[in-house]
Order: sequence, then structure tokens, then C-alpha cells
Amino acid sequence: MYVAAFLENILTGAEAEGISVREALKRMKDAGLQKLYFSPQGMEHAGGEELLDVLKELGLGVEGLHCWFDLPHHPEDEGYRGLIDLAVKAGAGNVLIVPGMIPKEEEERRAELLENMKTALIKAVAYGWEKGVDVSMEDFDGLAAPFCTVDGLDWFMQNVPGLKCSFDTGNFVMYHEDETAAFERFQDKICTMHLKDRSTTKLHERDWPCVCADGVTYYPTPVGTGFIRIAEIIDRLKEQGYDGGLIAEIYGCEGEYMLESIAQSIRWVGSRIA
Repeated sequence: MYVAAFLENILTGAEAEGISVREALKRMKDAGLQKLYFSPQGMEHAGGEELLDVLKELGLGVEGLHCWFDLPHHPEDEGYRGLIDLAVKAGAGNVLIVPGMIPKEEEERRAELLENMKTALIKAVAYGWEKGVDVSMEDFDGLAAPFCTVDGLDWFMQNVPGLKCSFDTGNFVMYHEDETAAFERFQDKICTMHLKDRSTTKLHERDWPCVCADGVTYYPTPVGTGFIRIAEIIDRLKEQGYDGGLIAEIYGCEGEYMLESIAQSIRWVGSRIA
């Protein structure tokens, strides 16, 4: 196993501290970072394809890419091809597609919109297979996402042959589902791991909370310091011989504390797999 982190989190911290992306990445590497995870938009914000040169210079790899789409309303969108092609160029083995949301006002069209997503994802998985890249979905932490629950995500896993899971430890809180039980459900389809922790208390004044379906709020916290059973899941991964990425993720943390929170998370994850 190896340790990765989200470029977007690092960019937030770098901007808050007024330092370069390269300097921030170097600091994260010193903490134990081995690979980076990013979206095409994050890559552009970090200098475009020059980012790949910086990563090569620093000896950092690319774990995977992630991107949003609106496939419920645009199932003909083949933007996944560019995402997968970029993954090949960057040397990444997987991509995460967030296929789109179904807002409350469109619930009566739910079956149709799900079918649209399924149709597009089947094509994306086939293209990924052709290029040697795993195409995945995650348990997204948004109530308009029809894949924010165990059963919701499982519907896609059952209906899109070859679809993989980018398992996010901290997103099953939307309906207070057990993350370890969810892990048992999806373990055979996991291609990468997002390690996101949650806290019942706010660490910094401007931290942004996650609001669950029942109105309960949870806050971002460095990996290993919250109530999500991440250590237990890592131990299970070890037992299974998992050799993929563990991506430290902290969205919503106040910017000036972001880089240290990521570094703390990287060090904790590294200590668990040493």
C-alpha cells in the first residue's frame, strides 16, 4: 500500500499560506506522500501539464483522477474519454466518475435518470478497459446523489458490469450507515481508497460541516483523529493483501490549517502501513 492525497486539498492550503504548489507538494512528500490524486480542473489550476513535470521532478506518482459529469441529463457526453486518456498520460490506473445528481424536483424522473447514468457508465467502463484504466464510482456525500447510500451505490455496481469502487470511508455518514459493513459489501470491487475522517466538533472557526439527512452535522478532521473506523478498515485491507492507494482526504478544513492537517493525515496513514 502507498499514501496519496488530493491535489485540490493541497491547493487550498498552498493558496492560504501564499506558497507555490511545488513547495506545498515538497512539504507533503517530506511527510510521506507518494502519489497525487486530482481532477482535470485541479490540474489546470496547478499549471496544467507542467504539474506532471513537477511530480516527476519530486518523484511523486499519480494515483488516479476524478471528475464530475451530468450524465442524468446528458448521457451522450463522452467527456470520460478525455479523463481516461489523461489518466493514461499521467500513469494513473484508475478514474473516479461522479456521474451526476438527481434533485428533489426531478424525483419523478428517477428511473429515467438512473438509466441515463447507467448507459453512459457502461460505455465509460468499456473505454477504460480498452485503455487499461479502472473506471469507478464512490459513495458521494451529497443527498442529491443517488449513490450516497450503500444500496444506492450497490445499484450501480450491480447494473454496470466492470464498474469499480473508489471507497470513501467518511461518506456513509449521510444516513449514518456503518462504514465497516459497507466495506464488506464492496471490498471485492475496490480499486482505491479515500480515507476521510469525521468529527462531532469543529476544530477551526471556519471549517465547513457535512450535513446529514437528519440534519446532524459533522466536521472535517485529520485522518485518524475522528470517529470513522479507518484503522480497522486498513487492518482488513492488510489481511486481504491490498496493494493499492490510501488517499488522505480533508475537504472543508479552514485553509490556513489545511497543509498541516494533510501532513498529519499522511503521517498517520504511513504509520498504519509501515
